[in-house]
Amino acid sequence: MTMIRKAIKKRMNELKLTTNQLSEMLRGKIPRRTIYYFLSGKTDARTEVASELMRVLGLELTTKKHKEKIGR
Repeated sequence: MTMIRKAIKKRMNELKLTTNQLSEMLRGKIPRRTIYYFLSGKTDARTEVASELMRVLGLELTTKKHKEKIGR
C-alpha cells in the first residue's frame, strides 16, 4: 500500500491538490478522516478507497512484463 500512497501523493502534488481539496472531490464517497489517515500513513486503506482516490486523480495500476532469456 506504501507504493500506492506515494503515487497518490505525487499526483496530488503535480495537480497542486491539498487533502481538503481531494476530500471535497470525493464528498459523500469517502470520509475526510479516512483520506487523511491514509495519506498521513496512520492506516492503510481498503482496496475500494485506494481505487476511488486513484480514479479521481487519473491514476491506474499496470504490471511490468519481465522478459525471460530462453536457452541461456
